[in-house]
Order: sequence, then C-alpha cells, then structure tokens
Amino acid sequence: MKVAIIGAGMSGLFLGYHLDRAGIEYTIYEKRPGAGGTWHDNTYPGLHVDVITRSYEFPFARKTFWSRRYAPGTEVRRYLVDFADEAGITPRIRFDTEVTSAKYRDGRWDVTVAGGATETYDVVVAATGFLRVPRLPRLPGMDGFAGAAFHSSAWDHSVSLEGKRIGVVGTGSSGIQIVSEMGNRGHQVRHFIRTPQWIIVKPNPRISVVERLLLRVPALVRYWDWRMSRLRLKTDGTETWRLVPGPDREQMAEQFYRVLREQIPDEELRARLTPTEPPGCKRIPKSPDYYQVVQRDNVECVFGGIQRVEPDGIVDESGTLHPLDVIVYATGFDTHAYMRPMNVIGPDGVTVDQLWNDGVYSYRGVALPGMPNFFLLNGPFAPVNSVAIPTSLRDEVGYLMKVFEVIRTTGKALAPTERATKEFCDRIRAALPGTTYSLCDNWYTDQAGTPIIWPFTRQQHADQYATLDVADFDTYPVAAPAAAGEAR
Repeated sequence: MKVAIIGAGMSGLFLGYHLDRAGIEYTIYEKRPGAGGTWHDNTYPGLHVDVITRSYEFPFARKTFWSRRYAPGTEVRRYLVDFADEAGITPRIRFDTEVTSAKYRDGRWDVTVAGGATETYDVVVAATGFLRVPRLPRLPGMDGFAGAAFHSSAWDHSVSLEGKRIGVVGTGSSGIQIVSEMGNRGHQVRHFIRTPQWIIVKPNPRISVVERLLLRVPALVRYWDWRMSRLRLKTDGTETWRLVPGPDREQMAEQFYRVLREQIPDEELRARLTPTEPPGCKRIPKSPDYYQVVQRDNVECVFGGIQRVEPDGIVDESGTLHPLDVIVYATGFDTHAYMRPMNVIGPDGVTVDQLWNDGVYSYRGVALPGMPNFFLLNGPFAPVNSVAIPTSLRDEVGYLMKVFEVIRTTGKALAPTERATKEFCDRIRAALPGTTYSLCDNWYTDQAGTPIIWPFTRQQHADQYATLDVADFDTYPVAAPAAAGEAR
C-alpha cells in the first residue's frame, strides 16, 4: 500500500510519522519550499501560538527550547522543520510541488501535480489544513492604493515600516497580534474595526532557565502541566461553557465584561470596544496587551465599516480619509476550502465540489461518502476551536491507522456509508443550537447557516475514534496491483 499525503504542515508530518513506524510507504506533496504549513506562510510581526506551547507539541517530540509560554511563530516553524528532519520525514517530502487533482481510477488514485506529472497511489490523505486560502475583502479602490498592501499571511518583509503610517484591517487573532506588536514598536497604527471582538487577556512571560530544566524531569513535568491547566481554566474558563447554557457560561460572560472594565478605563472607548455579540460565538483572540496598546498615543481605533480605498489611504464609513503608507489585510481565510482548489474526482466522475455543493460535511472529520480511500485530517466538524491540534490529530490519525490496517488486510477500498455520514452529521447539528457558536455569524458558518465545528468535549472527540465499526464503511473492489507510485 502506498499513501499520498497532501501537505507538510502539522497534520501531514503527524501522519507521516505514524505511517513510517507502521512500515507503510508514503510521499508528502508540499507546494511550499519548506515544511510547516500555515507556520511557513505566516511570518507577520507579533505572531505567536495562542495555546500553551507544550499543548502544541507532538506528544512524541517534546522540546524545551521555547522562549515564551505562548511561543513565537518563528519557534513553532523551527520546531516543525526540525521534527521533519529528526524523524526522517524530510526525504519523503516533495517541496515546491502542488497537487492539482486526484482522480479515482480502477481502485486507485491518480495524483497529478502542477506541470502535469501523475503518479498512482492506493490512498490519498488531504492534510491541507483550514487556515490556508487567504480571504481578502472586496473594497472599492483596493488596487489603486499607492503604498504597500498585503494579506497578513503574505507579509512583505521588504517593506520598511519605519516612519510609516500603518493600517490594519481585521479583528481576528492575526489583526489583534499585529496591532499589538506594531503599537508596542512605536509605529503609527490605525486599527479598522468593523465589529469589535471579545479578547482573552493572557500574559506571555518568558520561560526561565529553571522552568526549562523542570521540563526535563518527568515528575516535575506533570506538575508543570497541572499548573498550566489551572492557569488555562482561569483565563479560558471550563471546557463546556461554550457547549451548554448555564452558570459557567454566565460566569464567563461576566469575566469578559469585568476584564474589559479593568483594562479600558475610558468609558467611551470601552463602549466602542464592547462587542454586541455574546462571548464565544466567534473564535476568541488571545493577547497579553492589546487593550493596553490601543490606548497608546500612536494607535487609533477606527470603528465601523470601510467605504473605499484611495491612493492615499482608507476612507471610513463616515467619509473620513485616513492617510496611510501601508495596509495590512488581516481578514482571515476561506476556512471551508479545505483541499480546494485541488480537484478531487471520485468514482463515476463525482467531485468533492459536487458533494459539497450545499455545504461542507464529512464523516467524523476524516472521510467522505463515495470517495473510497480518500481521507482528510481536521476536515469538516473537526474541533479546530476547542482542542489543540496535536490532540485532535492523535485521535484522528489513530483512527485512520485502524482504517489503513483494514485496507491492507482486505485489499478493499473503503468509504463511509451515506447512512453513517448522515447519522454523524445529524448528531452534530442537533447539538449545535445550544452552543455559543450558533449565536452569531462566524467563520465556522457555512452557506446553509450551520457552524462547521465540533460541539462536544475533548473526551467525546477521543471516544468516537476508540473503535472502528466496519459496518460504517462501503467497500469498493480494487483492480490488480500496479507498481507502487507507478507513473502514468
């Protein structure tokens, strides 16, 4: 059996590690020149992971070189690149190679890359991530801006920021981190805020030499993890406050209001920075100092929509021109793109685009009906907002390894049944109305108005993968084996 993995970010590397140890042949296709996925692309100033760094490590690749509790993006990228090298995965990666299509034929997948070369695999796994395809706003006059303008995920480091007037559009995690960093550096910054966000204030201290030594002693590591879990509970609240109404949700809402009152003494500014939506309905940015930065003399919040972009700057909804030299669009990603624009064509010519015509869905976040031996990591309904990525990958990859063993031993191709997929999606959708994710429009929501998010606990996420029920899968015949990786 030979597996094609699309993407050398966290998911692709995690899966490659397990395939290697199971003796399964694989190739990773990566369109970028290096490993790291979104941590390769995103290099903007102020970037840091917003969960405690130890929770962001692979459980089989612990490190102690982290400089801060929430590590800078440069360190996360270094960690992933080093892991790929140390685990022997790098030689399996084809860099600068973008997969344009995967087509199912005679029981196998023809994987075609830019330039037209095609190879054949038994299994394809889309480990393409969900923060990959930049989303730019559609503003009149954008193309006519005279200064430098770029998306936050394509930061132009050739542009000098010294003495420049910088406009940041967007209030998600990227926008909050960029404004904080630029403001602290003393740059003139205008933050364009259409809708203010609730923010969790999290100090980000340096990890001392003593703490790094503690992380080398197993017994003391358990104490460290316990201490960090208590800290996370204090700042982020219980695991369930977003999932079910009740006292925990009410207490967390009051905590958000209290922090805002404490951080922003000015009543007018505080009122304008107070969201109209309830806490938790959108992904919550975390920052140690954003509320402090926006009160600096060199930082200005511009509230409301944007009317247009002119050569000299941005015109807000009141008609006021804000002169700018640089515009950063921290406007997020198409979170429902998944592997697209890669074209996936299953039996009888059915495409993923056709399957998802009315909205994205999956079976347990890892598979699609009618797509035999095609799998996803962190697909639709994965817990991308509530479970650290390595934890969710532990669950998903562990499950896929069981599926791969069935494929290897039976010689059949597998795809989830329509029945099993519908039951999974129905269970998810029935639970969503009680969650905070259903209380406003957010980047989880598809065109049908359904939040594409996991509405249960971490333990429930692990539990669904504990056993493999082969009755949940249709089997497809496979033609006589071709040579592994045979060129077409």
